[in-house]
Amino acid sequence: MWHITYIMKNLAGIGKKSRSDLSMVLEQHAGPITPKIVAETLNISTQESGRLLSRWNKSGWMHRVKRGVYIPASLSSTSITPVIEEPFLIADAIYGPGYIGGFSAVKHWDLSEQIIETVTYYTRKMVRIRHPTHGGVKFKLKTIAEHKHFGLKPIWIGSHKIYVSDPTKTIVDIFDDPKVVGGMAIVQDIFGEYFESEYYDFELLVQYVHKINNKSIFKRLGFLLDTCFPIGQAELSLLRENISEGYSIFDPSTTPKQTISKWRLKTSRSWKALYDRKK
Repeated sequence: MWHITYIMKNLAGIGKKSRSDLSMVLEQHAGPITPKIVAETLNISTQESGRLLSRWNKSGWMHRVKRGVYIPASLSSTSITPVIEEPFLIADAIYGPGYIGGFSAVKHWDLSEQIIETVTYYTRKMVRIRHPTHGGVKFKLKTIAEHKHFGLKPIWIGSHKIYVSDPTKTIVDIFDDPKVVGGMAIVQDIFGEYFESEYYDFELLVQYVHKINNKSIFKRLGFLLDTCFPIGQAELSLLRENISEGYSIFDPSTTPKQTISKWRLKTSRSWKALYDRKK
């Protein structure tokens, strides 16, 4: 019973009206709470709603995870440190517009068995801190241009709709920036799961790469398919038609010391050796 006593000591009392207001807000809104939500729910000004949230935070009924974003205290917790049960909602509330991507989307679509606790979010906002922590949850943020905001699927968490990159867009995103998941060796493993899954769609891959407008993706994708996967010559020829003359780095997480002229890539010795063995 110690933890219940501890919680009650740290949750200060609030008045009947304030408790009623808090109950109304929580009944109508699951997930992160903002001054705008409180103002609209209680039909009060945002200044007054901000003061209410501040009082609830000081009394222990709310936890402030970032300026203007709060989560309700969990009465089942043994700590006064906030516990975020739905980190996707926090990412979207703080850094939206954007979408769940990278390894978080990979796990959502069951394309990897790796256990990843960090939440990856592709945001349209310029952010100063790329690896923040909110409520004990680590986040990885990547700022993207508006034209890359496509290929998304809605998911519902309670009454909140957020977006996750669809399987093909998830793959294209990690080919666009392999560092997001730790390099091309990991991309290869993820792509292998995608290649064998119901989601694999070569035509959609090509369509998405054109929309992102990064010819390095055609080079990386072509090289990987050519080297590691059973793929037809017609598909490889289509990818080669779309590569640029200049050389791109295959895996930004390695030191490129070799070149692959067919795919206009600079790559490491290990990837070059793998390519040579295939040929």
